This record gives sequence, structure tokens and C-alpha cells, in this order.
Amino acid sequence: MTELPGTPGPALSSIWAELGAEAREALKAHLLADTSAEWLSTTLARHGHYVSATTIRTYRRALRQEGGISERAA
Repeated sequence: MTELPGTPGPALSSIWAELGAEAREALKAHLLADTSAEWLSTTLARHGHYVSATTIRTYRRALRQEGGISERAA
């Protein structure tokens, strides 16, 4: 099973744990790409998974500092 890189916070970890394999891959692709954090947060909320855009940006910033994703995925 694929895991999220780095150390996601409790909100992202909880969402990750609730998703099936296919949904996890879709979420991972959006988290690690240049998808808008606001769009991703809103889309997840529509499906009952609540995480703020700030949390997504913080996670991406931590990954960039660790060298896990490119600067474009801000």
C-alpha cells in the first residue's frame, strides 16, 4: 500500500486512513502536484473529508523543505 511521503498531520492522516486504495492514489496525486490547496480542500469537504487549505499548504511546505516535492506544488 502506498503511503504519503513525509509526515502528514492528523487531518491528512485521518483522511488517508479512511480512503480506499484508488482514492488514496488520487489524493496523493493532487497533494504532490500543483492542484490548488483551496480546490482540494473544498473537494475533500464535499465528500465528507475536512482539511483546511492551510493544512495542505503546510504539508507541501514541509515536503519541499525535506526535498520531497517541487516548488511548483505550493
